[in-house]
Amino acid sequence: MRKSLLLALMSIIFGTGATFAQAAGENTFEGEVTADIASVQKVKTQVLTKNLLAKIILKRVMKKVENSGYYTGNYTATTIAKGNKTRTFTPYNNMYTIVEKNGNQLKTTTYFPYVKKGYYSNTDMTQNQQQMEMMKKGTVEKTGQTMTILGYKCDVYKVKYEITTDSAGTKSTTNMHCEYAITQDPSLPDHDKEVLPGVKGVPLKFVTNVVSQTSSEKVLNMDVLMYLASVVKDVKKRSVDDSEVTVPSDIKLIDADKDPKNMLKIVEENGKYMKKKGLWKESAPDDVKIYDNLNEDWEY
Repeated sequence: MRKSLLLALMSIIFGTGATFAQAAGENTFEGEVTADIASVQKVKTQVLTKNLLAKIILKRVMKKVENSGYYTGNYTATTIAKGNKTRTFTPYNNMYTIVEKNGNQLKTTTYFPYVKKGYYSNTDMTQNQQQMEMMKKGTVEKTGQTMTILGYKCDVYKVKYEITTDSAGTKSTTNMHCEYAITQDPSLPDHDKEVLPGVKGVPLKFVTNVVSQTSSEKVLNMDVLMYLASVVKDVKKRSVDDSEVTVPSDIKLIDADKDPKNMLKIVEENGKYMKKKGLWKESAPDDVKIYDNLNEDWEY
């Protein structure tokens, strides 16, 4: 399986989601945002190759993918923003993620203090623009429903679109079903930025349902089912020190783009450490909303 495919799926699985404080670019907001998260991820793989040695190796690798720390449950994530950087902390796996924009490049660094290891990757911002173009080919519906979050009136939008790729024998289809609660209150930063095609505002709540089916010709099938919901619970403006959005000097980092195998090992090592110490707690998330096309009837 091509490493780009693996990294793309891992970024979906381990992503923390975005609040308005995490928008790429120079933040007009300095401070911290707290959001309640509900998360469900499921992965299933099937090795197709007839080569016995390759089959054994792939099964071993994909078993690690399926057991690399996917989380099911509710947790609270805190994002700190300053300038062109944000740092998000997720407590269930004691993970910190720093996102930094430099020109047209977005660098994402993830690290785990317990094992003092982490990894980074670079993304061309044109990929975000491409995703917006894919959304435009789908449907963006203003439902007419409203909700109030933190005293801000929000309009509810539903978005459905599909991402398909076919390259070097690897075919992938990802269906995205999303729901956003967006406010255009002028007292909030970036309220005049486009967050959906033709829609400006600040998303204070989102629900994302993802089904991704990937087939690497005669080698491997992989299905990913993901549900992620986020609701902003608190916004606090404050002065942020540079050290709060900087990776500690004792963290050993690797380049995930060049070494996805060891990236998985780091995630797995952290998960094993937390489970051994009794620090990993999972619970059924509240109010999970799965759309009709999201089910567990895998084709194999």
